[in-house]
Amino acid sequence: MIVLLLIVAVSWFTETNSHAASARGTRAYQKQQYADAVRAFQRAQDLKASSRGAFNLGTAQIANGQREQGSSTLTAAMKDPSLRADALFNRGNSALASKAFDHAIGDYIETLRLRPNHAGAKRNLEIALARREASRSGSSGEHQNKAGKNQQQQKPQPSAGGQQKPQGQPDLEALLRSVQQQEQEELRRMKAKAASDGRVGW
Repeated sequence: MIVLLLIVAVSWFTETNSHAASARGTRAYQKQQYADAVRAFQRAQDLKASSRGAFNLGTAQIANGQREQGSSTLTAAMKDPSLRADALFNRGNSALASKAFDHAIGDYIETLRLRPNHAGAKRNLEIALARREASRSGSSGEHQNKAGKNQQQQKPQPSAGGQQKPQGQPDLEALLRSVQQQEQEELRRMKAKAASDGRVGW
């Protein structure tokens, strides 16, 4: 009888304690079980709302594919000055993944104002700028083709590797490979740091 009461008490405590819910969310996030992380962090916020809880919930929502909702939740976390730079960075990552390049660029620039040495923001700002430029030059070229205006074909120039790319275009594939490698190193560093202060994220 006592054992049964103890099990019920522990179960009730873990379902009504925001710290326990947040810990479940962190474990689920680390296992890349993002839907479970969202549920746990939402439960923690329902029990006791906080800026840190909003940061974790918003980050998990973005990882779960709920980019718009996650970005909105991260905005609530920005009220805490200690979380603002990281929340802006994560929201910028969401905008970049959604190809909302202007929003991503704005968030990365603001992140760098707050934290000038933020390597991830610098790298992602470069990617966002390059992708925005590529999308603009691609869409303006399509517009000219449809309108039948005079076109000047740029002759591809050979790159160092013997492959050809249009003159003036950034080598996005090489940039992406470099960024992915740096990002893996950055993720390992950031996960270790985030785990030490109870945050989830990139």
